[in-house]
Amino acid sequence: MGMRGLIVGVLLLLGPLAVAGDTEQRQLFWQAERSLEKGDIARFHRRMVRLRSYPLAPYLWSRYYRRHPQPVHEVAAFLRQYADTRYARPVRIALLKRLAKQQRWRDFLRFYQDVNQTEVRCHYAWALHRAGQEARSWQEAKALWLVGRSQPGACDRVFAYWRRVGRIDSRLILQRFQLALEANRIQLARYLSGLLPSGPRQRAVFWLKVHQNPTAYRCRSWPPPYRRDGEIFVHAVKRLARRDLEAAIQWWRQDSDRYSLTAAQKAQVKRFVGLRLAWRHDPRAWNWLAEIPDALTDEDVVAWRVRSALRHRRWHQVQQAIARLPARLRDTGQWRYWLARLNDRQGHSQLAKQLFRQVARETDFYGFLAADHLDLAYAIDHRPIAPSEKTVAELANSRTFRAIKEFMALDRYWDARREWWYLLKHANRETLLAAAQLARNMGWQQMAIFAVARAEHWQDLDIRFPLDFINQVRRYASAQRIDPAYVYGIIRRESAFDERARSPVGARGLMQLMPATARRVARQLKERWRSATVLENADTNVRYGTAYFRSLLEDLGGHFVLATAAYNAGPHRVKRWLPVETLPGDIWIETIPFRETRRYVRAVLAYAVIYHKRLSLPPKRLSEYVRPVPGSQRPQTPRAVPAGCRYSI
Repeated sequence: MGMRGLIVGVLLLLGPLAVAGDTEQRQLFWQAERSLEKGDIARFHRRMVRLRSYPLAPYLWSRYYRRHPQPVHEVAAFLRQYADTRYARPVRIALLKRLAKQQRWRDFLRFYQDVNQTEVRCHYAWALHRAGQEARSWQEAKALWLVGRSQPGACDRVFAYWRRVGRIDSRLILQRFQLALEANRIQLARYLSGLLPSGPRQRAVFWLKVHQNPTAYRCRSWPPPYRRDGEIFVHAVKRLARRDLEAAIQWWRQDSDRYSLTAAQKAQVKRFVGLRLAWRHDPRAWNWLAEIPDALTDEDVVAWRVRSALRHRRWHQVQQAIARLPARLRDTGQWRYWLARLNDRQGHSQLAKQLFRQVARETDFYGFLAADHLDLAYAIDHRPIAPSEKTVAELANSRTFRAIKEFMALDRYWDARREWWYLLKHANRETLLAAAQLARNMGWQQMAIFAVARAEHWQDLDIRFPLDFINQVRRYASAQRIDPAYVYGIIRRESAFDERARSPVGARGLMQLMPATARRVARQLKERWRSATVLENADTNVRYGTAYFRSLLEDLGGHFVLATAAYNAGPHRVKRWLPVETLPGDIWIETIPFRETRRYVRAVLAYAVIYHKRLSLPPKRLSEYVRPVPGSQRPQTPRAVPAGCRYSI
């Protein structure tokens, strides 16, 4: 039997919707769940007897054990039986909290596993102490202490003990105080300052005042003990830079030589100021970032050195910045592309062609741009996944997959989604490929896409770039005079074809529209706005999404790159990012200040190219989208900082 035949056979075996239960069991499930919610435990147990083999029985038992404490041996049996499901973790958390409350520390340690919950970890540190495992207890306690936020009350006795024996000393208190300031947790910082002895406490109190009002302390005489305090000065300059970058720059230039600052402290300020200048496309950014020793840089610093030089087309600085990239970055397609562009600009055509040819082997944004420079065909090759028949059959009959199907049959989308995520998180590569195959056959394209991504199989174009909702895409793309491949590129990046997708900020549906935006579009289309739930309808979402994208195109001169960036970050930001003079499109994309928007634009453009092939449309080069960005802004001049202020020394 071939793979396709096997899949069809498995799905037929599981039923028309590939569900494991029948109508009667589903009815019993609803009844048992209602009984549990009402606290009718006797009726719940009677119904659970009849649901013994039902795929969602573990889900109900998990809820039961979390709400209704049972003997430890009974809970332990559940944990053993369902250790490989997502239900074990919440039951284990409930058990561990109960054992901690009962101070049964030996049992606590017997059942403890890392459940990624801070309160339980606090109990664990205390249990280790009570068991005499002081070294391990201190290791946990120190890690829990050194965070810039308040910890659960369960940590209080742990911290109190280690303070009492002197392990949490003034040095660690001050360290956490600094972390709290970095996180702007004022109340925590104030509490920590009160734990310090008199001298350090007075310093912390002053530091906190400077943190809260750096503008005032820039112009105020500091108390004698702190007039050479480099730590407070560095923090104050960084804090001021968030509010008034020009004032912070002036303060640093005027006073930094008065302090005995370490190389690391100087690098902190130069990084903080330099990146903010770079994000504003200020030409001064290069010098600030270039002065940071390579040993004290991170990926943001080295990348924005290159980007700042590119933005202002200072090719000698581009050369220096690329040369200073770590080897692991310099060898990526992204930076090899810019090295090729540099060599092309400098007239080293043979080396440039060699580099472009290497990058053009990649199926991504930079690969397509490199291919355009040499007029090469794109490296878009289809290689389907080939999971073993045995793995597909085993996964299709696994309790996790049966639970997924049952949740879908009950229209419990979010529960089904949680099961999928648990499966993808814990599966090996072969199982991930099988999951992708089954998800695709279920029509759950998002999970199929995520499965092949986790398996790092990039060549199955049918799975990675599906053609669902083709009627809606063609209809509304045509109505708005937009390339359908481009609409697909947006959908693929925004929701990966999940009609019910919701972002943390409230965007919904295939094209991830914010309800307020969709309401405006509905008004423009002279349609009645009902509620945000309409955005989970594919037809409505694509209609509104394409209309919104068309409005962005018209607002931004028909420029697809600018409209795409605006779709992600908002048109008001994109207009602020416009160059003073016309800028090559690839440089403009590379210097988008927001990492998310930069990645978003690159992805949508690359996906649109791939969808041209998937839709059998006439070939379109990426460079047709990545046109020069016209200049439209006046040069930005640094704001003058008022004089007449005597500085801190």
